[in-house]
Amino acid sequence: MGRTRVTARALGAMLILAAPPLAGQAPGVPVKNAGVARGVTLSTMAGIPNEAAGGGTAIAVGAGFGARRVAVAALASLYSGSDFADGTFGGVGGSLTYRVLGGPLIPLTLNFQAGAAYYSPSGGSSSYDARTTHWHIPVGLGLALAIAKPVVAIKPWVAPRVDYTRIRAPDPLADPVPGGPIPMATTTATDFAGSAGVSFGFLNGLGIDLAVDRVFADGPGGKPLTFGIGLTYTLK
Repeated sequence: MGRTRVTARALGAMLILAAPPLAGQAPGVPVKNAGVARGVTLSTMAGIPNEAAGGGTAIAVGAGFGARRVAVAALASLYSGSDFADGTFGGVGGSLTYRVLGGPLIPLTLNFQAGAAYYSPSGGSSSYDARTTHWHIPVGLGLALAIAKPVVAIKPWVAPRVDYTRIRAPDPLADPVPGGPIPMATTTATDFAGSAGVSFGFLNGLGIDLAVDRVFADGPGGKPLTFGIGLTYTLK
């Protein structure tokens, strides 16, 4: 009976979210792990999750700094039109990337990356803190190949990872006490995921990013996929 109750509570909490976004360093956009870029990088990316990943569209802006083998980055995003929340909501995230192998004279690099994102797609009573909140922590490796060309540098990359998610939401199976706090339920999940893409870097510092993100867990109605296209500008 205890095992059945825990499963029912977890399922109920997930159902109220309908289709949670399975995103990276910011909600609604792919996890990008193309290596360590030296200097200051400003970026923006538009994300298009499929229905299994929540639907809708997202736009993210970010900034990062890289030196030697390490880069840190922060992102903020706005997500609208999703299947699980009315209106538009925001999220924040960040990442730390470390180049394990490869370097300036070696075109193939292996990179370790850990990130985190936080977002709350629903409002709630400020008195009882009944907001639905998500924590998403992706950790994985990225393999990138730099192909130098006279005008543009081409960098294809692939990045398998492990996704940890934690969702706290009002419990739809509990009976609230009149005048008391709203009962909450917490669910966690760990899934295998991966992203891949190609980055184009120009001599003037501008760049174009194309990416796709896949979580290997069945979402409502299919397989969660998120597509992204973005622009970067690097000050070296």
